Amino acid sequence: MNVCLIRPPALIDVEGFAIDPVPPIGLAYIASAIFEAGHHVQVIDAIGESPRQYNPTKFKLNLTHEYKTDRLYTNGLSNDEIIANIEDETQVIGISCMFSNNWLADRALIADVKKAFPDSIIIAGGESISAKPELWMEQAQGLEICVLGEGEETIVDLLDCLEHKGDLNLVQGIAYTYGNNGQVIHTPRRVRIKDINQIALPKWDLFPLENYEKYKLQYTVTTTSKTFPVMATRGCPYSCTFCSSPQMWGTRYYMRTPQLVADEIEDLINKYGVDEIDFYDLTAIIKKEWIIEFAKELIQRNIKISWNMPAGTRSEAIDEEVATYLQLSGCKNITYAPESGSLRMLKLIKKKVSLPQMLRSMRSSNQHNMRIYINMILALPEERHRDIRQTLWFLVKCSWVGVYEVGIAMFHPYPGSALFEKLLKEQRIDLSKDDFFYNTITITPLKECDFHYNDNVSAKWYRFYNIMCYLVFFSSNYLFRPIRFFRLLKNIAARDHKSRFERTISRIVHNEKFNVKTGIHSKQDV
Repeated sequence: MNVCLIRPPALIDVEGFAIDPVPPIGLAYIASAIFEAGHHVQVIDAIGESPRQYNPTKFKLNLTHEYKTDRLYTNGLSNDEIIANIEDETQVIGISCMFSNNWLADRALIADVKKAFPDSIIIAGGESISAKPELWMEQAQGLEICVLGEGEETIVDLLDCLEHKGDLNLVQGIAYTYGNNGQVIHTPRRVRIKDINQIALPKWDLFPLENYEKYKLQYTVTTTSKTFPVMATRGCPYSCTFCSSPQMWGTRYYMRTPQLVADEIEDLINKYGVDEIDFYDLTAIIKKEWIIEFAKELIQRNIKISWNMPAGTRSEAIDEEVATYLQLSGCKNITYAPESGSLRMLKLIKKKVSLPQMLRSMRSSNQHNMRIYINMILALPEERHRDIRQTLWFLVKCSWVGVYEVGIAMFHPYPGSALFEKLLKEQRIDLSKDDFFYNTITITPLKECDFHYNDNVSAKWYRFYNIMCYLVFFSSNYLFRPIRFFRLLKNIAARDHKSRFERTISRIVHNEKFNVKTGIHSKQDV
């Protein structure tokens, strides 16, 4: 069959601080599966094709309150440009819908594509789609089939069924209205792929990689020219209540062999001249033996590359021995995700971590010259002032052991997560309007946090605590290690940013504002 896969433009708030777009590894895996099955596949990466293009949104929103909707822009090709690039003979159009903060743009694109290609079958997949397929198909005019969860085997079976006009009920892991007069049918959930070593590698030759290189678009803020994403594992064995992973993947955790991961990295070096790798795994390190074997593989092959774990990892697997191997094999940046400094909150959200053990792990990583980042969450349901004070004290401890940067996220429920379902049941979330989706885009921690789900702490207090978290962490950080403060000043003056914090402070210091015409932060006249 003739298939077109689309990565939609990103929906952004120009008054916020958006993270740079990165190559879509999930879509690259799906493209490879389709290609290996013998189908013709075209990819339109709307962001990658035009990463410095910003368009004012044209779609109408069904909002309860009056919001500044002129803040919203899409980053990448316009819907009209995407449609113009779709090959005329396309039979199936697959649209990647990863997260709910992009749903308003995804929904508009689906409707526009279906209008332009009424005879093509519109499919969507991704993390967000897997959570509430009935809702997405109800809201998106033209969406006929949803691929739920892991997609490589499902998309191949689905295309085979469509090609031979088979019974969609026999395709596991989908929800559909196609040929069913609008009624949503769920098929049985597909069993996870166990031997992930057999999954075809991402088909990167279908993506505009030269643009990601040109604009240095990558997860980790570095100065290297070619950074690529890699996945060494799939799934996560934990069930944090704020995370949608159990719904998307289940709780089975599978690892590729270290040798095959090293093979992929060597292949990326040879094909594309890659000099840095970002691991996009949900939980990159769980088993100590695996990471040591992987590090040894890189060392023995003399693979000269820097690599990072920006998405979070488990502290239990990183001790003095592991940290030594990480350093020797080229690991430069590592992210931990304690989420809270309150033991009470960690228990409530089922975050199974030992904070003392995590601090010891952070210390080991810092002593081996790795730059450490941590992720924290504020405004979780049931959080109290006392819990936040404990988080503030934990941030001081993190500074003491050498953590380099902190990211404070305001809680917003992921569709499919346990907290989302709980809040939905309590009628704290109204999906009949667009307010829920709008607020996932425009929540900017240093400016506003009115849209939250906590009755114990007011929005005014959360504004204060947000600023205090950053102030406490970075003031203690520079007090314990003054050299970092002088490096900060140097990097800001030279605009040679080594972290997102430096980049943000630099924009404030240099009075830089987002320019939608150029897609960059440039100095404005005051």
